[in-house]
Amino acid sequence: MVGALIAMRMRVLAHTLTGTRAAGMITGGIAGLLLAVGTIVLAATDLAPAAVRSDLLAVVLACWMFGWILGPVYTGGGEDSLRPEHFSLLPIRPLRLAFGLLVAGFVGVAPVVSLIAFSALIVFAAAYGAAGVGISIVAVALQLILVLVLSRLVVGLLAVAVRSRVGAVLAALVNAGMAVILNQSWVLIWAAVDSELLTYGFPPRFSTVLEWLPSSWGLTAITAAGRGDWALVAAALGGLVALILAALGIWARLLVRRTTTRPHQWAPRGGGRDGALLDRLAARGVTGVVAAKELRTWSRDLMRIHLFCYSVFFGVLYTLVPLIIDWRGMLPWAGVIVVVMAAGTSANLFGLDGTALWLGLVDPGRERAEVRGRQLAWLLQVAPVTIGITVAGTIYGGTAQTWPWALALLAATLGGGAGLIVLSSVYALVPVIEPNKRGGNPLEAGSIFGQLMVVVLLTSITAVPAALVAWAGTRFDLPALSWAAVVVGLATGAGLALWGGRRAEERLRATGPELLSAMRGGGTVPLSAVDKRGRVGAPAPKLPRGRSALVTFLWIFCWIPIFPQGLIPLWMIFSGSESRLWFAALYLQDPWRIPVALAFTALGIVLLVIGTVIPIRHEWQHRADHREPVTDGRLPVARRG
Repeated sequence: MVGALIAMRMRVLAHTLTGTRAAGMITGGIAGLLLAVGTIVLAATDLAPAAVRSDLLAVVLACWMFGWILGPVYTGGGEDSLRPEHFSLLPIRPLRLAFGLLVAGFVGVAPVVSLIAFSALIVFAAAYGAAGVGISIVAVALQLILVLVLSRLVVGLLAVAVRSRVGAVLAALVNAGMAVILNQSWVLIWAAVDSELLTYGFPPRFSTVLEWLPSSWGLTAITAAGRGDWALVAAALGGLVALILAALGIWARLLVRRTTTRPHQWAPRGGGRDGALLDRLAARGVTGVVAAKELRTWSRDLMRIHLFCYSVFFGVLYTLVPLIIDWRGMLPWAGVIVVVMAAGTSANLFGLDGTALWLGLVDPGRERAEVRGRQLAWLLQVAPVTIGITVAGTIYGGTAQTWPWALALLAATLGGGAGLIVLSSVYALVPVIEPNKRGGNPLEAGSIFGQLMVVVLLTSITAVPAALVAWAGTRFDLPALSWAAVVVGLATGAGLALWGGRRAEERLRATGPELLSAMRGGGTVPLSAVDKRGRVGAPAPKLPRGRSALVTFLWIFCWIPIFPQGLIPLWMIFSGSESRLWFAALYLQDPWRIPVALAFTALGIVLLVIGTVIPIRHEWQHRADHREPVTDGRLPVARRG
């Protein structure tokens, strides 16, 4: 059976490694390989004193272990090409199925990269003689098996836990925490450098905690073998074996639960205060009915609960991490970050409803109510939370000059986000699994990464006019002008919300059936093949693997020069902050600080534009070369040159 599962996995990978998936795997593999080489270099060179190097290697190995544990949460449930549900009707014992799926899981890029990283143990063991090297080979194999089975165990726990609203919220917390760690790791590095950790090592308590982590048991066995303490060697390696067997047994039990139970469907128990408020909202016409329906969906759909809670947790945790180095400067912007992330995660608003879209299409003239109702519901869902977070953050971490900035940017992004979410939903809809057919994982939100990134950037840009007015007021010491930025933010936000809603309404009226067809066909009728009149042409061609990998890299890397090295240093310069941290522009002298920060911002925008233009130009070139036919609803008509 194990051989059959390995063959199945290899066949699935061979047929699915195309387009964005292949690009993501190539990009991730290269990044992982660089990290693996860095791990080996740390173990082989004298970059740190001998007393510190062991602790540093233990920290890196712990990062690899937690990366495997939290990776499935961060990436939406992990790689699930062989789902346990596929084998639920076969007479296979759970433990045997778990073992087979575990062995099949070694086929892939990530296990190979991790094997290279864990080979740093062999390099580290060279200083402890032949005994240490022999033990290190066994430790490498056990460490690789351990991280893989722990990763599968987390996927099993996730699939069972998130079958309720509490589980969806907890998954969002872990997911957001992982994202914040990846984005704000510079704070931890700065704290380590500032405390001279690389010279004097970790505190004794921290080193003790590292030794008790399973990721350090291989190191413990190697150093014990070098001393001839074979009892400790047996205890460390035996502990790894016992932990692997225990995790495998628990995972087998979770497979039974996952394949024999259904996700918990939450239903309201009576009207209550919230129900009465929604009923009053629904009594205010068709738009109110749609808004009330949307708010109920926000409180019941596990996917929407997860996405909204992820936005809140990300914004709050992102601004709390700098408190480690006693910097409160990001707290006033927590609400704005939540709004931007909430807009990004809601960019596929119509797609999340699946084919339920037909309910609005069968009622002619309802397009306006569908769009405006969803905008109203999103604002009622996001605005109260973000206003409270902004007020609290500004009180605790801001000054009198921060208030107009925070309120102006919040107003602009709220309105801009409300306009962009409906606009992107109808112009770039991503087919998603039907709500009644989703499994226990609320992270099955479809391939929305590119859509999310674009909406996040565009929502941030909507705050530029208000930010310019606030900067002028601060620069020329005109408090009235600074507070005028709030008015500008409200005006631009309202204008963008109305404009985006109007354009989305027109698009929905013109291409509603095509949107429904795209949802029903799972994307077999792509929206890029629909023109302004609703006519359907040929589907868009896929990018070659090289260009697809380049686009993915540009979309991921462009945010570093835009925000951490561009916009944040600009704000710190204009606000008079004396902190420099890791922002490159702040280490320069005037008049070079502002030009360098602007150059970083421009560089990031250029990278994002290039990543967006490449697929668009590829599609245009393909259509121009092939002169594709266009269907007007009756007969195919050749496009004339």
